[in-house]
Amino acid sequence: MTAQSSTFTSLPIPRVLVVDDDTGVRDVCVRALRLQGYQVSSAENGRAALEKLCVNFYDLVLTDLQMPEMGGIRLLQELRQLYADTDVVVFTAYGTFESAREALRLGAADYLTKPLELEDLERTTRRVIEWRRVRLEKQRLSEIVSLFEISQKFTSTLDTPTAVREIVTLLWRRFSPRTLSISLFHPEQRVLELLAQRGEHERVHPLRLVAVENPVTDAALDAAHSELAGPVRAPVPGYVETTVLRTNSGPIGVMRLERGPDQPVFGNDDRTMLAVCASQIAAALDNSRLYTQLKQQSLQTVAALAAAIEARDPYTRGHSEQVMRYAVRLAELAGLSEERVERLRYGALLHDIGKIGIRDHILLKPHSLSADELATMNQHPLIGAEILREVSSLRDVIPLIERHHERVDGTGYPARLTADDLNEETRILSIADAYDAMTSDRVYRSAMDTRDALDSLLRGCGTNWDEHLVGVFVAMIEAEGELLLMERARAPQFAVWS
Repeated sequence: MTAQSSTFTSLPIPRVLVVDDDTGVRDVCVRALRLQGYQVSSAENGRAALEKLCVNFYDLVLTDLQMPEMGGIRLLQELRQLYADTDVVVFTAYGTFESAREALRLGAADYLTKPLELEDLERTTRRVIEWRRVRLEKQRLSEIVSLFEISQKFTSTLDTPTAVREIVTLLWRRFSPRTLSISLFHPEQRVLELLAQRGEHERVHPLRLVAVENPVTDAALDAAHSELAGPVRAPVPGYVETTVLRTNSGPIGVMRLERGPDQPVFGNDDRTMLAVCASQIAAALDNSRLYTQLKQQSLQTVAALAAAIEARDPYTRGHSEQVMRYAVRLAELAGLSEERVERLRYGALLHDIGKIGIRDHILLKPHSLSADELATMNQHPLIGAEILREVSSLRDVIPLIERHHERVDGTGYPARLTADDLNEETRILSIADAYDAMTSDRVYRSAMDTRDALDSLLRGCGTNWDEHLVGVFVAMIEAEGELLLMERARAPQFAVWS
């Protein structure tokens, strides 16, 4: 058995908890999984496992079904209530497959039969961890899309009531609360106004304005909001999230979401998303004059979450932001309208989002790809386009994502389109993407210097890239290239694509 030393080099090491009342089984599982590169702990029964889960987070719990004090089925039920993000695999002896089926019905990812075969243990653990990684990456992508939609709704109008109606719809869809309410604070009159309410309390409380006690504390705002929207009905604190909306100028209002006892509690991911949403809502409610600032905030949100996806491969970290800087400036110099520049800004940030669908052994390979691996890698523009195709607010940027590796002479990929099929934004993105790839360090070579990279672009005029735009880009880099560079250092890139 050999250690899987390279599996988790760019990702957090998965944490595994083995739960079995048989000391021999526990010890064998712990040793085998540690050799595979996992962080492994053990517990003798379900109750002891829950005690460990109170202290530490685990990605995966491997549990026997038959144990004293608390068996595997009861543990699984507790995990679904308290630690829904933790995956579970159960051990079952021959003849107890009915229990295994019950475990799968309750949400177990898989089961293993006893006596355990180490090869089955390692393979199943690896598969569940891989499924988990893909699921979490898709979830992060969903958060990118949700935040982008929220930001777009706010920045698409200066009319606050319209923006609030849109945001209520998005929050309701994303968090599935039982009730939702938003209020606005007017500091001059020291009153709170109910802007939106949805769910069980809707239209129950007719008040639209209430005075806020002085001094204006979070508790005073919360009390005024309850007077407007009704008291909290959640059974325990984990089922309600109340946020005082703020900007630098002070409190702006209150947002409250409640879930029912038959729903999951708000988890860490929910609270993180709500915190980001709250900052966006507060900025929009504060004043329509903050429109331009809010638009920039929405861009930074997308950039930060896109970077979270890029962090899967530390060697391309920062690539999308640097490409965006080059592309936006080139578009401005080429005379594109503000609307087209803005579309290019988002397209550049998201142009490599399809790499989420490329497996690590290809994406992180430290040398040249085989023909089959290259064919798989060349699908990432199409994967990115498919991921975003159903998001109406992102449809305008899909052609940029889908075509950023096409060439003007028709020799690019994935569709071998020619110049006539490529709009100006796509041609700009292709140049910016290629230049950043050439001037970035790779494991097997150092970055090209500026002059060599620009000469390479010039040699590719009329074949790879648009001749006129390359001319503008070269002049831009010569005049202000240093000013466009990101301030933070970037790690060398692995691969031969950008």
